[in-house]
Amino acid sequence: MTYRAVAAITLMLVAAATPALATESIVCSAEGNAASIDVLMGHTAVIAVARVWLDAGGRNWTTDGQPGSTKVIVGQAFEDDQQIAIDLTDEGISSIVAKLRLVKASEQSNFAMGGTLSIDGVGAWAVTCPEF
Repeated sequence: MTYRAVAAITLMLVAAATPALATESIVCSAEGNAASIDVLMGHTAVIAVARVWLDAGGRNWTTDGQPGSTKVIVGQAFEDDQQIAIDLTDEGISSIVAKLRLVKASEQSNFAMGGTLSIDGVGAWAVTCPEF
């Protein structure tokens, strides 16, 4: 076997043995779509927020700096079996721009999640996350 063949097989085995990052998108919105947030999360041993899109009051905020939106940074994120809390900060990490607080509930095969979304200087809303 050539060196290249061995290297290619080794690379394939390493890639196959590396665990994939499971992702899920949580989409929550207020009544009448007054505000909404879409959070793409990867789950490892701890919560990992990969991307956030936030809309309210005709304004948009994103962690990936989409054109026409204000860039935000994930300041902190917490998840356990009962709740999720995510704080978004400005780019300079000097102030909290938005807070998402969600409560989880489940019984048998039924699951529900909802809570509050607040955006500094814009408003606060009760949100539900029906597609989680």
